[in-house]
Amino acid sequence: MRGIRRWAWVGALAVVLALLGGYGWYRLSDTGKRWRYEDKLESYCGGVLPYEEAVALTGLPSDPATGLPHDVGEGTPKQGYDFCWVESMDIVVTAARIPNSAPIDLKFYLPRLRAKALPTPMGGGWRGFTDGVNTAVVLPCTNQDRAITATAQLTEEEPNKSVSRRVAELVTATAVNAADRWGCESKPGARVQVADPVSGSSTPQEANGTCAGLPWARDQQIDTVTETPADQFAPSAVCLLDDEGTDDGYRLEASFGPYALRERNDSLHSRLNAKPAGSGEETEEFFWASADCPGDGPRALFQISPQSATSDNPSFARAALAAFAKRAAERHDCTDLQLPPAP
Repeated sequence: MRGIRRWAWVGALAVVLALLGGYGWYRLSDTGKRWRYEDKLESYCGGVLPYEEAVALTGLPSDPATGLPHDVGEGTPKQGYDFCWVESMDIVVTAARIPNSAPIDLKFYLPRLRAKALPTPMGGGWRGFTDGVNTAVVLPCTNQDRAITATAQLTEEEPNKSVSRRVAELVTATAVNAADRWGCESKPGARVQVADPVSGSSTPQEANGTCAGLPWARDQQIDTVTETPADQFAPSAVCLLDDEGTDDGYRLEASFGPYALRERNDSLHSRLNAKPAGSGEETEEFFWASADCPGDGPRALFQISPQSATSDNPSFARAALAAFAKRAAERHDCTDLQLPPAP
């Protein structure tokens, strides 16, 4: 009996040592860390964060259990929308399923841009953009009256192009995973083509992107433009016009899909939601137009607003918006373009 007990004890000790060894391997080995980080990512946002793209951007944390410490979610399929937000020290990622007529506040779903550069189209057929700090993509659902969005914001103000590409790959993969998880049939793009964010300026005569084709003769004080490449898929496009001598100028912006919804929900101009086109109540130089764009859900929104209180050329502002909106609507195959009525 003593021999049996001794061997039983030895066997139990061997099992304990094997378990401890396995636990130590799971905790300390690179393979174990990868498994733990993958398990952790599966717990975020219903598992929509892609492992390979997340590791390529953040690296493998020394303690995967605390790799992404903040995870916030709301909405359910029954409510018709879903949203999650994950944050670490270096990046904030959101994923959402947004109704095309969402009454919900979208400022958390689609964070405001805060970089110095303008939003540059992502390319590759993606409905997305990046400015080096903010990256976003939209996947309209063909089987639902909704769209999937994924965004990322970096805490670093001026990342390099390699980081920008990895962020874009993380965002596009997150959007594809979210569409699959939330039953959204969509058409993703091809390989991400991240260009350098635009921060420089040129003369009006050199404009060949989002600022091209504006009626420069109507305001010869405008001597500087800042633009991005014109793209048929970008959900947001901006053109800046400046008079360097006086700091006067205008901002033109085209918004599509959920970004058009966000602009309408956040606008201080109450009539923006009530009419397809018009002018502001507070200033004669704020005008908007809209168009119906295939696959985008909400009507696209085109706006022009003065960049200073001393800008004073409503005739140019109205004509510039008309030219800007027509070109943007044509790129996106939009119809029923509604422009502000003549004074």
